[in-house]
Amino acid sequence: MSDQQAQDPDQQGGWGAVPPVDSIRGTDGASAAGGQALGPGSVAGAPGFPGMAGPVPQRPRRKLRRGQLIAIVSGGTAVVLLLVAGVVGYSIGSSSHAADRPVRAFLDDLTAGRVADALDDAGIEREKTDVLLGEAAYAKASDKVTGYRVAATRTDGDTATVRAYLRQGGQDVAATFTLDKAGTDWGVFPIWELQAPELGAVAVAVRGPSGAAVTVAGRDVQTAKDGTVSLRALPGTYDVAFDGDEWTTARGGSASVSGFGRSTSTPVQMTTNLTTAGQQAAKRAVDDWVDGCIASTDAAPAGCSFYAYGQNPAYTYSNQKWTLETRPTVRVGSWTTNGWLITTTTPGRAKYTADISGAAGTGTASAGPLSVNASGYVTGFSSDGATFRSAVGNGSSDTGS
Repeated sequence: MSDQQAQDPDQQGGWGAVPPVDSIRGTDGASAAGGQALGPGSVAGAPGFPGMAGPVPQRPRRKLRRGQLIAIVSGGTAVVLLLVAGVVGYSIGSSSHAADRPVRAFLDDLTAGRVADALDDAGIEREKTDVLLGEAAYAKASDKVTGYRVAATRTDGDTATVRAYLRQGGQDVAATFTLDKAGTDWGVFPIWELQAPELGAVAVAVRGPSGAAVTVAGRDVQTAKDGTVSLRALPGTYDVAFDGDEWTTARGGSASVSGFGRSTSTPVQMTTNLTTAGQQAAKRAVDDWVDGCIASTDAAPAGCSFYAYGQNPAYTYSNQKWTLETRPTVRVGSWTTNGWLITTTTPGRAKYTADISGAAGTGTASAGPLSVNASGYVTGFSSDGATFRSAVGNGSSDTGS
């Protein structure tokens, strides 16, 4: 054993006979020394294998041309993009066909003051009497809808319900909208149609002559015979004023409509009072009535508060005459169901005289002075002034005369 072998114990026991790597050779079949052929992957020098086969040839992979690679990548990308586009498109389609979309469109137009568009969105038919359903009137309203929040949407078959909160006058007002399915787009997405929400109303009641004129949000309106009027209105607060004249006046107010539904404002109650000119016209009408009674040549003037009685049927009466000695003093009061109340504070005095003739001769008959009561009502005004109606009726029923 050489010094190298003595120093390298790993080369003892047979491994020292392993030839250098550079001297190893192999063939495709059996070795030249008649050794056993090596199978694919055999390693020379391993126990039981006298030799080593060379590397097994591998079929080279065919490289894809650049165009083919781009086509494959592009095709895969296109499929992915189509899938993504389909998902995005469906998502957008679903969102744009959501049941709350018509509600949002309606409220968007309303908050922007586009009244005509809002009414169109909701399918609200405007009638001739709907003087408040216009942009001019709504522009004058206060406490209008300035914002909204959709709280929930519920779908039940062909009907959907959307609950929202309207921001009105610094408060949240609940509102519920109903939609009906009107068909589909592309046979997939439902088309929802907003049903016209029930509008609130501005209520006005005037204690005064029938057909009184009032102004609501700058629009002229006439009350019915009972002195009332009700006007459909969008959410908001509307100023109400009495459209008086030189004879009458009344204090106005405001009416608030909260949200939608059966929301009728607390009626604006207005009581008409007479102006100074109206009171003067009322007193003139009383004087005219008294003068008409005094001008009668009948002992019992029709519709007057005084009359003469006790005529003797044996005499013929002629030159019958009434003379007013003092005029009654009256006070003009407030409106009642019959008109402005006229109260006699100091009765007037009237005297009746007549010439008489009969079998016993001729002479003069007289009665009085009699009380003149001018209590009654001023029922209205015209260009000629006030109209007075006596509350006493025919004087023949007034036993106090």
